[in-house]
Amino acid sequence: MSGVKLNRTLGFWTAYSASVGLVVSGTAMVTLGHGYGVSGPAFSVIAFLALIVIMCVAFSYSELAAMLPGAGMIGEYTTPALGKLPAIFAVLAGYIILVGTDGGTNMIVGGKSIETLTGIPWGLSVSILLAVLVGVNLAGVSVFAKVQTVMAIGMMALLGLIGLWGMSGIGLEHQLAEQPPFSTMAWSGQLGTLGAAIWLFIGMEFVAPLAEEVKNPGKTIPLAMIFACLTIWLVDLFFGLGISKYIKLDVLAESTIPHIDGATAMLGHSGLVLMSIVSILAAITTCDTYLMAIPRMLYGLSKEGMLPKFFSYLHPKTRTPWYGILFVTGLIMIVLLYAGINDANINFITTMISVACASWLMSYIIAQVNVIILRGKYPQKERPFKSPLYPLPQIIGIPACIYMIYTLYVDHLVMKISLITLAIIVAFGGAFLKITGQKLFKPVSLDEIHNKIIERSETVSIAQVVSSEMEDSFSIREKK
Repeated sequence: MSGVKLNRTLGFWTAYSASVGLVVSGTAMVTLGHGYGVSGPAFSVIAFLALIVIMCVAFSYSELAAMLPGAGMIGEYTTPALGKLPAIFAVLAGYIILVGTDGGTNMIVGGKSIETLTGIPWGLSVSILLAVLVGVNLAGVSVFAKVQTVMAIGMMALLGLIGLWGMSGIGLEHQLAEQPPFSTMAWSGQLGTLGAAIWLFIGMEFVAPLAEEVKNPGKTIPLAMIFACLTIWLVDLFFGLGISKYIKLDVLAESTIPHIDGATAMLGHSGLVLMSIVSILAAITTCDTYLMAIPRMLYGLSKEGMLPKFFSYLHPKTRTPWYGILFVTGLIMIVLLYAGINDANINFITTMISVACASWLMSYIIAQVNVIILRGKYPQKERPFKSPLYPLPQIIGIPACIYMIYTLYVDHLVMKISLITLAIIVAFGGAFLKITGQKLFKPVSLDEIHNKIIERSETVSIAQVVSSEMEDSFSIREKK
């Protein structure tokens, strides 16, 4: 099956939909509602600070994805900078833990929304949705593109309209008699919620594993990531400020589905219906994005010899990584089963979010370090997109990510779960590399990684032409 390649057919809107499809998730909306409940409208300021941090990270991912447009994403960016063990760690810590904690949790939030709206038990509805999405992803990237684009853009538009309606107050007569204070705590305490606020944006880089299937990756991927971050911030701002006028903050803080409770308080039964639909769409787009992106990261690592070979298998007809998709499905099902047995309450959901967020931020740190190292080692390498104001975004982004991990590890349960899983990943990565006779920390040549991506990619020449044109454009701007 070595001659089978990923199918390069995707344009900007599919790339944008992949970027927002994970970010505007059920758990992100829970975090948004919970954040406004705990902090008050001042959470808008914290969310803006989180936007600045995530834009710094997005600049780094954009530079790396445009320079090395491979499906392995952070694994292939890290191999020439830090070596193979850090590459395995970056993928598995950042994304396998993510699926193992957040994948099922998002489906639970969507299932709870369906149960609230229809009375159908959440376990049944989630099982049906998961089966359909697995079928969509096994069928091929073109099917994924159609489903994801419609769902993600519809979800964003509906969420934004609900928020604007609430902020305007037109036709609504249920605002709280006494509006909440702007801030419920000292600003030192507010800054402690930055780790939670970053969850509103985290995952914007999930378009990067589509690099071998996007028509013009050097241009499309950076544009999709940056545009996604900005639009997500705007939509979340509208919605958060809107619902905080209509529901008491302590009710938001304690709710398992605060976004639905807020919309219901604002719009009555119509708000319940509309926000339940948004939550269901969010669960679908999030799970769909996981089933699309994670298997391709595993595919890229497997192609580089850093994971078992079966992860690099592509179905000859659909050209999709079937084994990777089924592996990710298994991880999601484990969380669903655990949650069903142990009751999926708000404490379970927020703990799982924090564990995923902490390890994900470690992956973000590695990505930014990669940019710095590769700039130093390969200053003449063609970069279709360059991180603006380098190295300022990395100087801001790396300490900010470290600080946010610290704020999450204040919860000892989060730290305990996270450190145990990270230790298992390091042990697995080290053992696999030793058994297969590979060096743990010896970087691989950047040209070697780049050439392998070219060899296995379809119609890369088109992407290279676009990359060259963009490089010329950036050079002209720099000269000016």
